[in-house]
Amino acid sequence: MAKKLISVWLSLTIVLFSSISIYAEDYVQGDFFNKKVVINGSETVNYNLQYPFFLYKDTTYIPLSSDMGNICGFQAEMDWESRTLKLLKTEVTQKTISKDWAKNNGYDMKLEVISGVKVLAYKELSGEQEVAAAAGAEDAPEVIEAPEVLMEEVNLEGLPVLAIGKYLFIPAKAMSKSKVFNWDLYYDSYYGLCISTIKDRTAKSFWNEAESRYNKGLVNYILNYNGSLSKTYAQDLVFMFKRAAKVYNVDEKLLIAIAHKESTFNASAVSRSGARGLMQIMPATGANFGLSTQQLLDPRSNINVGACMIGTGITNYNGDRTRALSAYNQGSSRVSRGNYSTAYATRVISAYGGVQNFLSVNGYS
Repeated sequence: MAKKLISVWLSLTIVLFSSISIYAEDYVQGDFFNKKVVINGSETVNYNLQYPFFLYKDTTYIPLSSDMGNICGFQAEMDWESRTLKLLKTEVTQKTISKDWAKNNGYDMKLEVISGVKVLAYKELSGEQEVAAAAGAEDAPEVIEAPEVLMEEVNLEGLPVLAIGKYLFIPAKAMSKSKVFNWDLYYDSYYGLCISTIKDRTAKSFWNEAESRYNKGLVNYILNYNGSLSKTYAQDLVFMFKRAAKVYNVDEKLLIAIAHKESTFNASAVSRSGARGLMQIMPATGANFGLSTQQLLDPRSNINVGACMIGTGITNYNGDRTRALSAYNQGSSRVSRGNYSTAYATRVISAYGGVQNFLSVNGYS
């Protein structure tokens, strides 16, 4: 008796109409998810996703992209006529994003609210089906049994399906409440979101306690010197500093020390000379990076410019932080001529030592 594998899903890709906006009742802002996303033990860098994870109403939304489907084990199809979103549980085929390069800039997003969507989850219970043919009858028709399928309606708990263009997003927690998918989620505001799609493996087992404690120390250092900031905002700042530090090969504690001395972590700070933001970037310098004067007040943009300048300086001066910091403060031409003061560099390096001491004394190292 021959055997044939039959799938309940045919050509299962996201196929959406270009006129998606006619189904949208409203537009909302999605806040870029700055923190870590760890799926089955491997980090998925949110900057490397064309359509990233984001927060809406304090809920983390996951993109229903093909990459994320391969990583988490699902395929998605939207039927716009019936407003039904179908999710099929599949095998995990990759660990993380294959191309390690930034596909987005980390800014918040404008999203369309797609209301009235029914979300259905499917899982094939039997992987292989019998095909019976009449013995000795060459032309006898094949009899293919339909596979057993578990189907359920996914409860979004009143939250909407959201979209950017033709790409859809749903709350990650909906997948944890689904009997079909049964993901385990663990969230730590000092670390990020951990997801386990592996049976009997908790998401918390992928959490890094030491890194969480270190991040908490950096957050508390910032709050210690600027108590007007919220803890949530200070957490976002730490992840912005860490991202810029990684991109420009700088110690994030040095970037935090600069922001401490330049602005006391005030993103709206404007000096008498016109320098702006956390890292006190001059408008002319910002213009060289394609940023307007107003854009320099955005913390992410400001940190990135400062990190790039410091990283470039450290490289150009062969690791000499004093000269790099002096060039940051007084210009590279003065450092090249040798008629520069090291007072600013000394203050920042002292603050850098203060960050390290704060972490050590308070048990965050």
